[in-house]
Amino acid sequence: MKQALGFKPSDGSPRPPRRALLLPALLVALVPMLAPSPVTAQSAGEILTRAMEAHQDRLTGVDDLVIEQEIMGFSAMTYMVKEEVDGRPVLRTRSTSAGGIQTGAGEMDPGDIAGEIWADPWGVYQDGIERWTLEGEGSVDGSPTWRLALTDFEGLDWDATVPGQDAPFEPRRLMVELEKERLVPLELQMEGEVMDGGELRPLALQMSFTDYREVAGYLHPFLMTMELDLAAAGVSADDAARARSGLEELQRQLEDMPESQRQMVEQMMGEQLRAFEGMLSGEGLQVDLRVTDLRVNGGTPGR
Repeated sequence: MKQALGFKPSDGSPRPPRRALLLPALLVALVPMLAPSPVTAQSAGEILTRAMEAHQDRLTGVDDLVIEQEIMGFSAMTYMVKEEVDGRPVLRTRSTSAGGIQTGAGEMDPGDIAGEIWADPWGVYQDGIERWTLEGEGSVDGSPTWRLALTDFEGLDWDATVPGQDAPFEPRRLMVELEKERLVPLELQMEGEVMDGGELRPLALQMSFTDYREVAGYLHPFLMTMELDLAAAGVSADDAARARSGLEELQRQLEDMPESQRQMVEQMMGEQLRAFEGMLSGEGLQVDLRVTDLRVNGGTPGR
């Protein structure tokens, strides 16, 4: 005899209601339909496009920049003007000076990756944007990042140069740690080869961009650090030994100088000497470029 909620089996015990048995199965079937769809993973191209658009927005109210900075104990100033290139804003160098002496005028070298990554990220990202890959997520000093890499340079018009190097640089790998929140670069790593004396030698360097500050809506790193070790730069043991010998000779000459002259030289070159001492002792070369003042829309400096 049928009961209201089930059937009585042959042993006389009540059987669980059929509706109760079906409910878990229905929930299993409905969960994928009720749950929100997962967010589509972003591609490297989509992330870089957002970064370029964010940079463009930050340049909306900028006409020119004056950047005063210190590098290895020397003071330098760069005057940049915003231009439109292919419908996008680009910061171009108009004049530079070091130690109060004008060192020339003109545009930033379009192959200077370290400078262009904040002055004109289109020049770094856009060419071959479909070739960039998203290697994963990372973190730099506690800030979540996207880790993006470019390894396929075949056919790309990259007349790249390395800061402080006149020889052409053939890139093999470029990696950028891009901060998720503000979409600005925090680290840049370059690996490749540089032509030296008719021969290619390996070169690898890392740059960090920190202490970002906003000035009149414009965001700029106030500290840029380049790190280079001898092994990664392909410097031979003989070259390092000769450089170490020359540094020791310079130090002996300093000891023989009158006190006033020695103090003057150490004041002018002390930071450079300490950097080379560190490099030749195996610590690697580290160069800090620190912004001491940044002015937006101040016009041509000295006028």
